[in-house]
Amino acid sequence: MSQLIKTEALVVHSLRWSESSKIVHLFTAEQGYLKVIAKGALRPKSPFRGVLEPLNHVEVIIAERSTRKLQILTGATLLNAFLHIREDLKKTAIGFAVLEALQQLFSVHEPVEPFFAYIIELLTALEGATEERVQPYLWHFLLHTSETLGFGWSLDTCLRCGKPPAQFPLQLDSRNGGVVCGSCAGAPLPNGGRISRSQWKALQQLLRLPPDRLPQG
Repeated sequence: MSQLIKTEALVVHSLRWSESSKIVHLFTAEQGYLKVIAKGALRPKSPFRGVLEPLNHVEVIIAERSTRKLQILTGATLLNAFLHIREDLKKTAIGFAVLEALQQLFSVHEPVEPFFAYIIELLTALEGATEERVQPYLWHFLLHTSETLGFGWSLDTCLRCGKPPAQFPLQLDSRNGGVVCGSCAGAPLPNGGRISRSQWKALQQLLRLPPDRLPQG
């Protein structure tokens, strides 16, 4: 017997399944990453038309049955199409980079509700950004995604001596998720690069600020 689930979701990807239907990949607030069938979605008068496009923030109703690999989408309401992201090439590139990461890094039925709320907050802030340079939003997403997946960065102290960095440049150690101060650094690390004091402070700021307070330069 099916149970109905109502949840917010971000449309990540879709592909044709039959003449009139398609499979839609959703990143949801309560169920994690889901693949559902939207029957009749390709028909001209379907209520799903225009709603199930990638990057759309939607509210969906899903008929779920444990014996089915693909669940059935029974309803969808558009909450935000992020039109201002789609109108700007740089913002669009960041938005679809977020979708690609969600598709590659998160498993089906792996609930990550706080992270879903973060993604919507990030896209909302990106949409409202007024400056031309929006690269900090991508870095913010990458740092917080790493943290969600258990690979958080420790930037306040040196990985080797445990002290706040005093000598620059620092070496990034991407394998261990931190920095090595200028006093402890030897040969360049194969899995990182050098960063200046200003770059180090910028990374610290990205970890601490919410998306709507990011610097846009």
